[in-house]
Amino acid sequence: MERTCIRCGQPYRGRSDKKFCCDDCRTEYHNHLRRERERGLRAVNRILASNWKILSAQLRAGHRRLPVEELAGLNFNFEVYTGCRRQLPGRRTFWCYNCAYRVSRSGIVHIWETPVENNAYL
Repeated sequence: MERTCIRCGQPYRGRSDKKFCCDDCRTEYHNHLRRERERGLRAVNRILASNWKILSAQLRAGHRRLPVEELAGLNFNFEVYTGCRRQLPGRRTFWCYNCAYRVSRSGIVHIWETPVENNAYL
């Protein structure tokens, strides 16, 4: 029975459990799988970095309270965060690295910075 490489399709000979014709095909195949797995992770990291920059800029500008609409208008993504802690029913604190925020029932986002050792994501 002739076997073919699962990456390039070339026929090869060798052990019965061999799947690739050469080391280059084996390496490229596994690198491709790793890149595909990490693609989603890179997308989430880009969103987290963007959220952190937005929160940090607001804190540097002295803005500790903002309407949800204003933060959303800056392309803040409320779906992605590094940590979350439920404190009271309906009241949650979210972290984006060292920046914490809470959305009040009235639609105001309260933002503050936390020391690294107190962060929920650690």
